[in-house]
Amino acid sequence: MNKFTMSNLALLMSYKVSAKEIEKIVDRLEILPSDNLYAVSSQAVNIASLQVLIKPYSSLADYIVDMNLYVADAVNRRAQLVCFPAYAGLLPVSLVPQYEKSLAEAHPLTETGSPDPTRVHQALAYFSDFVYEAYFCTMSALAARHRICIMSGSTLYFDGDALCNRAFLFGHQGDLVGYQDKIITSKLEQDMGVLPADEIRVFESPVGPVSILIGSDADYFETAHIAKALGAKILLCPSVFPGEYTPITSTLGLNMRVQETKLYGVQSCLTGDTGLGFTVEGGCAVYAPNEMVKLKNGVVSKAGGPGPDIICVPLNLDRLDQLRCPYTQDKNRDLMHKYIDRLY
Repeated sequence: MNKFTMSNLALLMSYKVSAKEIEKIVDRLEILPSDNLYAVSSQAVNIASLQVLIKPYSSLADYIVDMNLYVADAVNRRAQLVCFPAYAGLLPVSLVPQYEKSLAEAHPLTETGSPDPTRVHQALAYFSDFVYEAYFCTMSALAARHRICIMSGSTLYFDGDALCNRAFLFGHQGDLVGYQDKIITSKLEQDMGVLPADEIRVFESPVGPVSILIGSDADYFETAHIAKALGAKILLCPSVFPGEYTPITSTLGLNMRVQETKLYGVQSCLTGDTGLGFTVEGGCAVYAPNEMVKLKNGVVSKAGGPGPDIICVPLNLDRLDQLRCPYTQDKNRDLMHKYIDRLY
């Protein structure tokens, strides 16, 4: 697809996708506000982790209805915070006419086995504005209508000329509580020009203080320890796992960070065929310190398979204050100040 065609398609989609049109579609859903956040106890905060199926959408309404089905299911399970997966913000890209043709052009694999990053970046440059508006406004509207908080997963977002992988947290009135950019970018993201962030943030929410670790950010202990030092009690990890998701995978990444920091971890995932030459098999799960789990494996609950799924469990934040592990939690600050610069 040449630049002229992509430019015209982007212009067409900018007329079809707008905040006003999204509000009209959401209004037609006649969503009844929930009372899930009317009474919040730190001894039982209900958080839902979503395993979202990748699929093409024929219209903006089709996309919004599908996102609402996930949220409504979580709300019916008394969820107070709903967590979408990494790259959930790119799902509306299938609304582009000739979407299949665009995928086919981005599909040619490089020697590393990844999609051509130049072609992917070019498509994002043309279509990111309407994709972002469809995603952002939909998540905000659903949070406001259902009266719950939504961590909307992440999307590739142009902040000026800088491309970043950004996740958003919405309050129960649809307001933007804050955002977190990915710290540790993958090889494909680096090739596409995604810039890494340099700050971990903690957000005060009705369910307690949370931090967002996007994908591989949870593979490194520093990010989780910084979040804990800033006061986080729950780590939200929107993720995507290319290829097969095995039982061993559930013992790595976020689960390891949870055991080190004695925080809760909520992992949400995409599942299905990406159309770019590889599939993802989900892996949504909720983790807690081993001391709080019957099987001592850190897994509170996890998806039953690679299909679309939802996990909703109550978490007792007060119990975290009763846990202490001297091997991972005690700090020799004089030693750290003396040697930390040499390590990095």
